[in-house]
Amino acid sequence: MTAAIPHAVSGSHRPAATVAEKPLVAIDGLNLTLDVRGQKRQVLRDVSLTIQRGEALGLVGESGAGKSMMLRTLARLLPDRARTTGSIRFDGQDLLALRGEALRRKRSDMAVIFQDPRAYINPVRRIGDFLTEQLRTVGRVDRHEATRRAQRMLSEVGITETARRMRQYPGDLSGGMLQRVMIAAALLGEPKLILADEPTTALDVTTQSEVMAILDELRHDAGVSLLFITHDLDLAAAVCDRTAVMYAGQIVESRESEALHHHPRHPYTAALAGARPDLERPRARLAAIPGRPIGAWEADPSCAFAERCPHRCRAAPNRARCP
Repeated sequence: MTAAIPHAVSGSHRPAATVAEKPLVAIDGLNLTLDVRGQKRQVLRDVSLTIQRGEALGLVGESGAGKSMMLRTLARLLPDRARTTGSIRFDGQDLLALRGEALRRKRSDMAVIFQDPRAYINPVRRIGDFLTEQLRTVGRVDRHEATRRAQRMLSEVGITETARRMRQYPGDLSGGMLQRVMIAAALLGEPKLILADEPTTALDVTTQSEVMAILDELRHDAGVSLLFITHDLDLAAAVCDRTAVMYAGQIVESRESEALHHHPRHPYTAALAGARPDLERPRARLAAIPGRPIGAWEADPSCAFAERCPHRCRAAPNRARCP
């Protein structure tokens, strides 16, 4: 079920970027191939997209579409045998060309919020140690100042009794509280870009709404860009300025969120929209997209969605239906 996003959040999109403004992220012709049990599998195919400074971009699609691998490629969190071609320019530099210390410095301008915070916060270390480690080791901030900043950030993400929370362990906190801690940790480094991989999936609907409201408000206050991965078209429309739809490792449609939400152009986007539950007009059975999602290595080069498309795109006269 979709979280109800407060009006203050859903109406807070940034103005459209001017033509002259250089994007913070510019991805051009990106391809990713992984070694899977000795076989080469293409996971991303010819992906091109941009994220403007201060913009929120939603990335939606079915499981297996390549959304999380897109995020990991952007963050350079790939296995050793991964092979990439194309370019990723982040704040003017080609990320794929950076190595060693230069890569570490550039990557410090990004922050990742993962789907399940319990999988990424060390369960035997206190919350305070988790929050202050980067400030003390990378930022060269003394322990007292790092603790002060961490407690202030916990307050900003809606956590009370911050001194006590800093002494607690991850197992003492609920899932919603831990996700707030992840958001606080992400913002403590003052990043230029936040990469959020379905950060509300493991949370109940009420907590989803609270977490997204906090993330969106803090993003606007800090002027940070956001790549927000989700299965939820409604949530992407409420939070993001633009939404890109991914299928079989490709971007099939990318438009302003409001326009894409109400007037999808690509048959796959329309099929996703048609599969959403409608509380105002409930149906006995939800619509479903026939067939199964496929990987980029299985896709027809001319049209990845052809086998599942209601327009039967293999017929030449109907190809014009796709944007």
